[in-house]
Amino acid sequence: MTDKPFASLKAGPSYEFSANRQPKCPHCGSEYVIEDHDAWQLYDENDTHDVDCGHCGREFQVTSRASWTFSTDEQDALDDEEPGHEH
Repeated sequence: MTDKPFASLKAGPSYEFSANRQPKCPHCGSEYVIEDHDAWQLYDENDTHDVDCGHCGREFQVTSRASWTFSTDEQDALDDEEPGHEH
């Protein structure tokens, strides 16, 4: 571990700290496991949160970004159609 703030972020490619399934500490590079810290507030959509790294103890900000996809491939009405009806 280094004493320099944001050492891991400065040392590596910044894309390694973006769009991850779990936040990554920009100081020491450790993964911040949301479930282990009961940090469910990180799932608030499009917001920034301050957290303390469980490995190095330093505070850092986590920005959450939400995105949605939409599907229409399953339709209840398809099961209700009369036989012989073409789609």
